[in-house]
Amino acid sequence: VQILSPEGCPRYAARLLTGITMAPSPFWLREKLIAGGFRPINNVVDVTNFVLLEMGQPLHAFDFDRLEENRIVVRMSEEGERFTTLDKAEHILPARSLMICDGKKPVALAGVMGGINSEIHNSTTRVLIESACFDPTTIRRTSKNLNISTEASYRFERGTDPTGVIAAVNRAAQLMARLSGGKIFQGIID
Repeated sequence: VQILSPEGCPRYAARLLTGITMAPSPFWLREKLIAGGFRPINNVVDVTNFVLLEMGQPLHAFDFDRLEENRIVVRMSEEGERFTTLDKAEHILPARSLMICDGKKPVALAGVMGGINSEIHNSTTRVLIESACFDPTTIRRTSKNLNISTEASYRFERGTDPTGVIAAVNRAAQLMARLSGGKIFQGIID
């Protein structure tokens, strides 16, 4: 993990899980998500949304094998850069939108929405969980400029607790491992 824009991302933590088996979430998890206003998707994505409801910390899960060079680089966008979000909408970015990138390309609008090019899918076996603290003004500007409002952007725009980043990523890793049969890779990036 390399942070090129520390003013936009003062803290970034990540955990890796391997040996994931994708499946629908158990009933108890689907029920809690529906009650919280979320649509259940699968046993990996649902855990990130559950931890958001439980702890107030937005998380994102990347398919680790779709991250080129198995790297994360946090940087500001350049004027006119293009990015396709999970909802399959292509966006032309203004300058200074905070981006999460792999070794070669953007993979998420930081604190707003992930990209279609690194999404979790049925054949995912390795997952990188992101838990971060992003600058509220930076996230608000990106969300407003692109007219994208998500649960994550709503929370990041109001400020999240940087001390909760590690607890949330650890909670998500434990739940994902339990629900997917995956193994938590030793160590944490913080």
